[in-house]
Amino acid sequence: MLIYKMRNWLDGVLVYMMYLVSLGNTINPARDSCLNYESTYHLSRACECVIYQSYGGSSGRFTSPNFPQVYPRKTTCILYTFIGDVGEIVELTFLQFDLKLPSHNSCSDFVRVFQNLDRPEVNEYSKHDVELCGNISMIDKNFYSKSRSLVLEFHADGLPGGNYSGFQGLFHFRDKPSFREKDGVIRPRRVDVVNTWDEYTISGTRVPGTQCTYYFTSNNYNKTGRFFSPKYPQPYPASATCQYHFEALPGERVQLFFQNIQLHHQDTSYGWGSCRDSPDAVVVYDGRDNRSNVIGQYCDIHNQVELVSSGRYLFIEFYSDDRHAKKGFSATYKFISYLHPPDKNYHKDTQNGSRGTPWGSKITTLSPEFHCNENYNSAKRKNGTISSPFYPRSYPSDVTCRYTFQGVGRERVQIRFTHMDLYYPGGDATNPGDCEGTDSISVHVIISGKPANLGTYCGKKLPPMLMSNEPKLIVEFRSVQSSTYVTGFQADYSFVTNFGINEGKQDNRGVCMFNFFSTKQSQGTFSSPNYPGLYPRNTECHYLFYGRGKERVHITFPVFQVDGISPKCEEGTESDYVSFSNFAETEDRKMHRLCGVITEEKRRHIESDGPFFRVIFKSNDVYDAEGFQAFFKFRGMSEEKETLYQKHGTDEHIHGLEGSGAKPRSTRPTTSNGTGTNYPFVLLLFTAIFTHILMTST
Repeated sequence: MLIYKMRNWLDGVLVYMMYLVSLGNTINPARDSCLNYESTYHLSRACECVIYQSYGGSSGRFTSPNFPQVYPRKTTCILYTFIGDVGEIVELTFLQFDLKLPSHNSCSDFVRVFQNLDRPEVNEYSKHDVELCGNISMIDKNFYSKSRSLVLEFHADGLPGGNYSGFQGLFHFRDKPSFREKDGVIRPRRVDVVNTWDEYTISGTRVPGTQCTYYFTSNNYNKTGRFFSPKYPQPYPASATCQYHFEALPGERVQLFFQNIQLHHQDTSYGWGSCRDSPDAVVVYDGRDNRSNVIGQYCDIHNQVELVSSGRYLFIEFYSDDRHAKKGFSATYKFISYLHPPDKNYHKDTQNGSRGTPWGSKITTLSPEFHCNENYNSAKRKNGTISSPFYPRSYPSDVTCRYTFQGVGRERVQIRFTHMDLYYPGGDATNPGDCEGTDSISVHVIISGKPANLGTYCGKKLPPMLMSNEPKLIVEFRSVQSSTYVTGFQADYSFVTNFGINEGKQDNRGVCMFNFFSTKQSQGTFSSPNYPGLYPRNTECHYLFYGRGKERVHITFPVFQVDGISPKCEEGTESDYVSFSNFAETEDRKMHRLCGVITEEKRRHIESDGPFFRVIFKSNDVYDAEGFQAFFKFRGMSEEKETLYQKHGTDEHIHGLEGSGAKPRSTRPTTSNGTGTNYPFVLLLFTAIFTHILMTST
């Protein structure tokens, strides 16, 4: 026993001595002098330099200045250069990372990683592969060089405030044959683990000569697979344009499931703006190509997103700009011959004959003629009616019924209750308070792959009209007691593609986008989705107004109730909002967002600068409200120009100037700061040129 204890003690001493040796190999840039080498980049950038040279498979530790103490705020630039021997590559692993958090998706303190270097040097033209900031949970921890060298650039903004400890990591010079490259990504060659390399292999067929154009075709042997952004899980390359084509067999549909999406999203003065303005995005089309209906558009961060095509074909485009690359996306697909079978997560048989639910309740097994648990899909019916058991007679006690709705494409489920009479012993049934422990109806949607409760309703008060944020919705009816004097509930359901917006002409280039042309209607109304019910969560709708000549768009809000904290209506305060822009592709910084309840200020009209105007409604995944109803009017068209436009201008012509859905690259957002293409100016210029031609020809 004594020998055993001494052995453990000696092992501990040995580990501690190895730790001290590793600390001895650590270079602290705050104390070590800078080494000069071939590049002069460090001189122009006023950089300090630290070089780690390989001595045949050597390794060590690197840190920020003064680690683990706070790094100096005036750390302008430090270059960490790792140089391996011939036949080696560099492996970096961050153990700790604590830098200033990003502000509006921009890093003020950062570490830039240069992985794809031909020589061990960088200059002002060298492009970094990734920029890191924030904490360890926000970054990838492992990086590999493509050749024998790798460079880190560490920078602090010099502004006071914040106690950040910096970073600590390990470097290893590895034998290059122990690693392999595929699609531009370096990963360890693991012969001891089966299919490790295939973990991030795309299942489709890549088109030769393209970076990331893939085809996925259903057959008798291929029904499922995976696809990723290029280089996943490492950051995607700059200026990427990827296409993913899916083709199912007749009678099948394409089901997608994005496990995770992490994309750079262009910041605005309020925080995040519209995904249509984002330089990096994933766009999903319900058809063969980008002329089909858009059913999903994603930027920033999303988890557990599910989509189902309405037919055999589905097309995805992923694009990025030349900066601020993120991790990208990981997704699976499945060719399904049925629309949507009962989800085993919602209906799981138990030993006692009941069925479990994700909310902890049970579905009582009843006789076949007792219609209680029903699945409704849009392939069979687009609308119909649901009701409590035995409606309009009284329902039995101790019953839980679930009505599950599943649509496809950009369909949303709209529920309108037409009758409500549930047993309520707690007071006034026409104005019930707490629904806990009494007969009730709960409505659930799916957000980030998890059920979210839109509301629980009881008594005799009709619930508001509700709408799902995705093609799926669940209504759950629970009875605790029974009474012969109650009649239950009845509700109408519809699978809608217009989000309950009946004004304007729906534009297929967006999931929820509507056009208003003065050539068709000089004035009218428009509203939030599902108005006058509660607007759906996680929803973004665009209203585009196209005037003529010197017309201006005037908008007033007779009804306005959008959940949020004014006056800024920032997304950081979990505010839903309505925003305005004179530009088709960027947010207009001089226009203020609106949120909160109606005030006299919101009753005043909002006016555009020219004949084009864009209104955006955006809701988050937390709250909902009644929304808005607005009145619009085109004003200021002269008779002369009106005659000219009646002769030569149509709404199709104006629509063509704004951009065509045939090529999304033409409508792809720019990276400007609110100075995007002013389409009203282009239209006015065209009018002037055309008028000049008419005058000179006569």
